[in-house]
Amino acid sequence: MQTVGNALDWNDLRYFLAVARSHGLTEASRVLRVSHSTIARRITALEQSVATELFNKRSDGYYLTGPGKAFFERAEQAEAKLLWLERGGAVPDDEHAGVVRLALPELLGHHVIVPTLMSFFEAYPAIHLELLADVRPMNLSKRQADLLVRLVRPSHGDYLMRRVGSIAMAVYGSPEYLARHGVPRSLADLASHRLIGWDDNLGYLPFSRWLFDAIPDATIALRAHTMSAQLAAVQTSIGLAVLPAVVAKRVGLTRVLTADAIFFSEVWLLQSSESKSVARVRVLADHIAGVLEASAEALMQAE
Repeated sequence: MQTVGNALDWNDLRYFLAVARSHGLTEASRVLRVSHSTIARRITALEQSVATELFNKRSDGYYLTGPGKAFFERAEQAEAKLLWLERGGAVPDDEHAGVVRLALPELLGHHVIVPTLMSFFEAYPAIHLELLADVRPMNLSKRQADLLVRLVRPSHGDYLMRRVGSIAMAVYGSPEYLARHGVPRSLADLASHRLIGWDDNLGYLPFSRWLFDAIPDATIALRAHTMSAQLAAVQTSIGLAVLPAVVAKRVGLTRVLTADAIFFSEVWLLQSSESKSVARVRVLADHIAGVLEASAEALMQAE
């Protein structure tokens, strides 16, 4: 990729990275606080500077071309160096510099993975993380994320996958709710309780189906698309929900039903096949796998 015509304006990297990460001008405009036309003009100028088309500009968004993907890697490394220099650090090694987008189930992420990241940043100070806490599917091929931690094994896709553990889930309620409404002892008892479930669009999740397939006539008092919202609803005594045991126990909730009413969800670590040669993604994947493997016993215990 050669530079011709006007010299490369390094300020254009901000525009390029914002559009590449959001796949469009609208979100990039919001993040950078400039107009759509300014961003479009600067992207055109950048493409002219490097004499290469960096984006396929389609009706549904801007998507990186092959050369654009290669440019993106270098642009992120340059961004990391500039950020590091602004903080007074030495210029880092290219291989371990840049942004990694990590998508996590929010409770597992917040309570198990995020607390371990200080040691990761100490080892790789020029890697910058963008955390996406969500259970909804993300497309690795469109760079919506570089790494995914998921509680459901994908049935298709060009991914590098490794199973990094299992997590126990069960039905929990607050002590106040159970004192007021009684403690259910069987699935049939749940018919008389308020339950907290997933948004209809996420009804396919195995840990959502597990409970509601067993009690199809259950009263759903609240539906949410995040596990954090469900946890908050249980803590405020709105009702009962299926939650990760490691988190529910930590915040003082009480497990109900019999000892065999436990669901075990596998934990999968996914990355795009093209990222296997990207050092910063690889070292983060190894860190997360190590954290989850070290936490295996705690994640499996429901008592």
